[in-house]
Amino acid sequence: MPRPEGERAEIIKLRREKRNGRECIVCEGFPGWEKLDRLASEMKRACATGGTVKGRAIEIQGDHRDALAALLLGHGYRSVRAGG
Repeated sequence: MPRPEGERAEIIKLRREKRNGRECIVCEGFPGWEKLDRLASEMKRACATGGTVKGRAIEIQGDHRDALAALLLGHGYRSVRAGG
């Protein structure tokens, strides 16, 4: 499905969580038409770490919020940091 033209209104929330003593970043707020598998793969490659797609959220291992914010901005998404 093609992306809508113009600036995207969605704001992606980058939330830091601790899972089993390790940090992970949960990216939420993606539109329904976005292919999350491809985007998650690109995020994992950019951060050189693991991650997964759960529902409409992407989970990335480690605290890579700065790198993820820059990558999302390149895709036209604004992001908001949450969780410290």
